[in-house]
Amino acid sequence: MSYYHILIEVNDHISTIEQTRDIEIFNITEIQPYLHSILLPFFNEQMIELEDENIEFKDILHLEIKQTLLPIQDLIEEEQKLLPSDTDVSITAYEIFNNRDLSQDVTTIVLDLLEAIKFDAKD
Repeated sequence: MSYYHILIEVNDHISTIEQTRDIEIFNITEIQPYLHSILLPFFNEQMIELEDENIEFKDILHLEIKQTLLPIQDLIEEEQKLLPSDTDVSITAYEIFNNRDLSQDVTTIVLDLLEAIKFDAKD
């Protein structure tokens, strides 16, 4: 089984200072609900709808879709065990996503598929 993880960097308008924040949706086993709420709207440059907020397309700075073979917490725990016991380093999801042996970036593949489907729908 594959697990998908959607990472979105957005402009944050909560304070007067220009800031960004990350929205992370981990361990997705069924991508279809996210196809309609996040991926298709992003592809079509529309507002995306999350459970607790809506985000305008113009506020999305970056969107990535990562794929792993295990849930992210399991991978973090496994990688943490490989570190020497006297190490104060903590493994995060981002270290997992940057390790090509543990994670694959499938953003381009998914967006290419959406592009192909869009062209098929016009015919």
